[in-house]
Amino acid sequence: MKVLCFLCFITTVYLNKTYSTICAVDVNAPAEVSDRIFARFVSDFQQSPDALFDWALYGTGAQDDDEKNAFLLEYKETVYLPEENYGRITVDVVIPGLTRFKNIVFEGNVIDERLPVVYNDHLCTDSLNMNNIPNFTRHFEIDVHYSGKLLEHGFGNIYIIPKDSVHSVFLMDINLKYGWFFNLFITKKVYKNSVEWRVNRYMNNLKRVAEELYENEKTL
Repeated sequence: MKVLCFLCFITTVYLNKTYSTICAVDVNAPAEVSDRIFARFVSDFQQSPDALFDWALYGTGAQDDDEKNAFLLEYKETVYLPEENYGRITVDVVIPGLTRFKNIVFEGNVIDERLPVVYNDHLCTDSLNMNNIPNFTRHFEIDVHYSGKLLEHGFGNIYIIPKDSVHSVFLMDINLKYGWFFNLFITKKVYKNSVEWRVNRYMNNLKRVAEELYENEKTL
């Protein structure tokens, strides 16, 4: 019997002043190809972060939509030292027409974990949750601390989960507890339109690039 699954699943819960979003995307490419997409992301993040906006972050910048532009991040500098499990991003946080917070530094621990490929037969994206992670082949964990009025704490995970020899799943969760200023400013509607929308776009960008790479390699 064929198991029917959603191609993309995303949901957000607000609890204890923290927004928690989980997004899962089916990918028509094997885990080995998906892993190379993650490696490309890490390489660009370290050496040429602007290049990420050509593919992984494509279309996530300013939009012709005031709700999606409630606040924007302008990237200034990125640092990732995998041997030290350390990452840092410096940004300007822009609230269009209101104010700009310059050179805000978010830094924290970054863990990159790899495991052997084990398939998860009949896995459905809409059944995934962070309390029961299936067999994964790669996992990034990011734990960011910033003491200020913008962000009190943020952490997230992203996984590559093999389904079979030609399919995988990208699973991501992010958890953001804003500081006192943003906690007043960011309503559930603002979060859905500005943050959740970009998470969805980012995950589908990764999906598209992985599938294009796999299709191109099959024709060689």
